[in-house]
Amino acid sequence: MLTIIVVLFLLYVLLFFLSIKIKDNSIVDIFWGIGFMIIATLSYREWIQEFPQKLLTLLVCLWGIRITSHIGIRKFRNNHEDPRYAKWRNEWKGVWYFYIRSFFQVYLLQMLLLCIIAIPIFFVNLALNSKEWGIMSILGIWISLAGIIFEMIADIQLTKFIKTKKSGQIFMEWLYKYSRHPNYFGESIFWLGIGIMSIPYSYFGIIGWIVITYLLLYVSGVPLQEAKYAGQSEWESYKKKTNVFIPWFPKK
Repeated sequence: MLTIIVVLFLLYVLLFFLSIKIKDNSIVDIFWGIGFMIIATLSYREWIQEFPQKLLTLLVCLWGIRITSHIGIRKFRNNHEDPRYAKWRNEWKGVWYFYIRSFFQVYLLQMLLLCIIAIPIFFVNLALNSKEWGIMSILGIWISLAGIIFEMIADIQLTKFIKTKKSGQIFMEWLYKYSRHPNYFGESIFWLGIGIMSIPYSYFGIIGWIVITYLLLYVSGVPLQEAKYAGQSEWESYKKKTNVFIPWFPKK
């Protein structure tokens, strides 16, 4: 586990120096999914692993590839620093102050959160005694698969809408008719499944799902997205009748 953390730290340091060169801190978002794939693959020990470990590693890698490609394609299309990081670049005055704060608040903080969310991966893949196929493994696998599919469909629907949307237009169809953020709901469900798979090894594995869901609901997900549309009449009407997270039928 210590080796994995050291490898992650070195990669985040390299990413930080790359961001200085290209003047873009938002490249750290592309590394989010890659970080989980690194943890899953480095912690996987082929000679002692049972089928649940193999499937968990595969699921995390599939999720990591999907989210990395989604964020990466969006990043290269926009070809500019994300507004969140651009705002901090303007607010954090002084070159050295900006670099130091960026390193700790953007890169090291993301690495810390990544390791906390990945706790179930550590529990399952680094277990001294691998457990055989069980009900928790089956349940967790199906829930994680459902989460990936749900998140992927929501992202595809939103991407298609963005290509043709008019200024101020709000997407309120398909999955977005039942939840304002179905993509975030799918991500939460994915990590719930991973957490359930880790329960036979430790109940603390569910911490990863709790942390990622809290971040999506109250920190980096829902609040940032909804702040973009606050005050728009169409958005406020949509907000009143549509659940923020868990999909359900619209209110009349």
